[in-house]
Amino acid sequence: MRKFLLSAVLLLLYLNTTAQYNEFNPDYKWLTIEEKHVSVHFHEGAERTAAVVAKIAEDVWGPITSLYHYEPDRVHFVIKDIDDYANGATYFFDNKIEIWASALDFDLRGSHNWLRNVISHEFTHMVQIQAAMKTTRTIPAVYLQFLNYEDKRRPDILYGYPNFIASYPIPMINIPSWFAEGTAQYMRKEFQYDTWDTHRDMILRSYALDGKMLTWNEMGVFNKTSLGNESVYNAGFALTRYISQKYGEDKLREITYALGKFGNFTMDAAVKDVLGISGQDLYDEWSSYLKKDYAERTAAVEENLVTGDTLRNTGFGNFYPVFSEDGKSVFYISNKNADYFGLSGLYEYNLDTKKEKPIAFPVQSTISYIPGENKIVYAKLSDDNPKSVKIHDIFYYDMDKKKEERITHGVRANNPTVSSDGKKIAFTFQKDGTSNIGVINVDGSDFKSLTLFRDGEQVYNPQFSPDNSYIIFDYVYRNGRDIARVNADGSDFKYILQTDADERDGVIDSSGNLIYSSDKTGIFNIYKQDLATGETTQLTNVTGGAFMPAIDKKGDLVYAGYTSGGYKIFYIAPEVQKTVDPADEYVYRKNPPLSEDLPDTDAAFDVDRLRNFDDYSVPDYEEKDYHGSFTKPSFFPFIRYDNYNTSNDFVDRIKPGFYVTSSDMLNRFDFFAGGSINKRMERDLFLNVNYRDKLPLLYSMGLKPELSLELYSISRKADVDLVFDSLDAANNTVGTDVTYNLFEVDFAAKHKLFNDYNTFEARYIYSQYVATLGSFILPNSSTLYPTTNDKYFIGSNFQFTLHHKFDKPNVDDDINPIGREIEVKYSYELNRFNEDGEYEVEDGYLKPLYDHFYFSRLEVNWWEHIETVKGHTLSARFRAGTIFGPTVPDFFDFYLGGLTGMRAYPFYAVSGNEIGWLNLTYRFPLLKHIDTQLGHLYIDKVFFSVHGDFGNAWYGEMPELSEWKKGAGCEFRIKMNSFYLFPTSLFFDASYSFDKFSSIIRDEEVTYGKEWRFYGGILFDFSI
Repeated sequence: MRKFLLSAVLLLLYLNTTAQYNEFNPDYKWLTIEEKHVSVHFHEGAERTAAVVAKIAEDVWGPITSLYHYEPDRVHFVIKDIDDYANGATYFFDNKIEIWASALDFDLRGSHNWLRNVISHEFTHMVQIQAAMKTTRTIPAVYLQFLNYEDKRRPDILYGYPNFIASYPIPMINIPSWFAEGTAQYMRKEFQYDTWDTHRDMILRSYALDGKMLTWNEMGVFNKTSLGNESVYNAGFALTRYISQKYGEDKLREITYALGKFGNFTMDAAVKDVLGISGQDLYDEWSSYLKKDYAERTAAVEENLVTGDTLRNTGFGNFYPVFSEDGKSVFYISNKNADYFGLSGLYEYNLDTKKEKPIAFPVQSTISYIPGENKIVYAKLSDDNPKSVKIHDIFYYDMDKKKEERITHGVRANNPTVSSDGKKIAFTFQKDGTSNIGVINVDGSDFKSLTLFRDGEQVYNPQFSPDNSYIIFDYVYRNGRDIARVNADGSDFKYILQTDADERDGVIDSSGNLIYSSDKTGIFNIYKQDLATGETTQLTNVTGGAFMPAIDKKGDLVYAGYTSGGYKIFYIAPEVQKTVDPADEYVYRKNPPLSEDLPDTDAAFDVDRLRNFDDYSVPDYEEKDYHGSFTKPSFFPFIRYDNYNTSNDFVDRIKPGFYVTSSDMLNRFDFFAGGSINKRMERDLFLNVNYRDKLPLLYSMGLKPELSLELYSISRKADVDLVFDSLDAANNTVGTDVTYNLFEVDFAAKHKLFNDYNTFEARYIYSQYVATLGSFILPNSSTLYPTTNDKYFIGSNFQFTLHHKFDKPNVDDDINPIGREIEVKYSYELNRFNEDGEYEVEDGYLKPLYDHFYFSRLEVNWWEHIETVKGHTLSARFRAGTIFGPTVPDFFDFYLGGLTGMRAYPFYAVSGNEIGWLNLTYRFPLLKHIDTQLGHLYIDKVFFSVHGDFGNAWYGEMPELSEWKKGAGCEFRIKMNSFYLFPTSLFFDASYSFDKFSSIIRDEEVTYGKEWRFYGGILFDFSI
């Protein structure tokens, strides 16, 4: 067995089994609130959010658990207000829910009370998914694994390197994405913390009217663009409401429990069990209803459309248009051809030349310009702050100098607007779940908070009045926004518009009119209100939605309009603008697709208190220092068919085992371990322990490394025949076995360098290899030769690795990545190796005679993935390595071929103390959006690639390039989902070697080349 195989197979399986990872930041002191059902862990600075979470969690516990007739164990909430990030995450196997204090501001959703919404949403996930499990949460999944190996060929190895590796989960949950998210948004009909609002209706309506609704199969999985993923939420919410209102709310529970039956692995089977119809029939019934209903309700709007011209339509996220000071250009934010909103940037479109140019990236905020200067102001995320956290700060781009400059540092300032005199910048900032309006001088000095909200209120989109005497902004506490104002000195807060409708995105034109967006007809449109008289006129009439208006001095209007293809930029000239008179009934009939049921007055809980909540005041909870709490261990049993030794019988190849994992609730510590054993007592054992908390001395120096300890213990057996030359040929052979025991322990410290893309790791590796010869009776005698151990290798390796990885996020990044990865690894090894199997007798015992091999090793790996046209990539991989100093035995070689290298040749075929390799791969889609469900498998896409290799390994002087090995091949990649939630990646590779060569190893000639080699795998992803 070669050194390289010590932990390679275990590592491949391990990387494709690990659970979700959530990062811990040691800069904060953590506290805990204990309540009857929940524990809330939070850091200093998030006290109010934590107290409100404890209150809400206890409020909703009974109503949600009673709906599903299921009550979980104590649930741990982890509250974070570290980064400018808004989300919630449920770790349903760990009974843990993470909540970020920042309220979600998402252009595909309306505005709701953040904490009431997210707590109820995530807790519903916890309850429903655990209720739908086929076993307890202690056993989340069972794995089926298969390992096959290359022909060993070389006489000095026990078995070849893997050429096929599979690790496939049989999970204990199988809930489609739409049902999981739909029920979580539905919560309980009594709550109304997340309602079927105008944004949700807009998305579904636009899809239905244009015939672009997600299919039944597409609704089951994510892996889509930002718009596509949100559409899963949206359609799931709508269909869940439909089931509840047509068939009864109890059917949500019944379908949940039907999914938990051992014989049900699809939603179709569960729907059939409960509703008596197929899942497709349910979908067809619902979608037909929607299309008919929406067509009828928008008929009047279609008769008098006022949309204007589509100014910019590339991408599905075009936002925040503003006119330049001279009115000749429109600046706006767009994701263009990117798949996610997070890849948006700032663009300028010239209205005269019709040409466009990019300005700055990445930018997602509102934008403004500094009057009299050719500078554009915006906010963006930056981790250039004392704690290296990702928060918003304000920047400007100088159009003349073509240079970006920073204005604020660590203020958490977002959505800036510049006063008309160019002296002040107003913006929003948040702390502990509450946002406020701040103002600074244009150079970033003299910060002042104009509003003093502290109870979870949210503000958005500040805008100066034309005379700069006051600032208007969006305000929300419960559901829907209103438009308010505050004087420039922070006095006289009051509402401008406060109705049952959602009013937002207000700006004031040069005549003093308020231009804003409102959903009072059931569709967001642009309105103008004379602030002196209160007279209101409607400026647009659309079937999608109209938002974010901007108007110049001439009266030209631009806005972000929603269509079935996402948000686009629209333009309406003054002479084209029309006033829409609601009296003419050219408006949307507002009633939702299915009317909301009245509260259940027979409920066993106080519906009125839940709906009319008061979270301004919270109980005075006792706060304790956080002392650590580990999740309940999760066990993942597996059955592995390990075909390493073809002489083993079928039973010997079966190797059952299990993985076990647990972590601290804050993820300061975690461990992942596994073990397996077969009938021959061959074992695979590993343990991985990680520590992420502060280390006193290093922390005082500003260092926060992640520490890890890894242990591996592997054994393999081989049957051997021993030949005794001194005996006659008829009786000179005896059979026994050799057990190879491999042990390795790694200590590692990893640290980020400058940003999340760069890491530095220092690692110490201790390893030893022992061959144990089984006892046997000497030929022609009764003498028992005892079991003997041969510790033939003891190694110490000090390894230092610099790693850079930057991938461009896209929906195909797992199957066809775009970006760059560079790894530089330096090792200093101190090895003792009994290369020739020589011993000396000491005190009656055989003592190995080790040779010492102390040397340095350097290896560079570079991956470059370049997008040629949309969906096609040209990838290059470069690998080079060298062992400095005199030649060392081939035991320490680099290996070039096999599954993880130059696939045209076996793993051990090309080896040496020096190595060089270049691979070029062209990959493109054969089929995308296949949208086919085969039982529990959802088939999404198929990619094909062709690749060529040029490489060699050698000792001493590099051989001529004409002697280098060449190969070529092709690969199919199929991306699927199993049981809705588990990504499944299948690949098959065929490679041909163009060069034939032979090597003499232990007096045997081994020949390679001029042959096809085949590889394959079934894993979570393609990162082998």
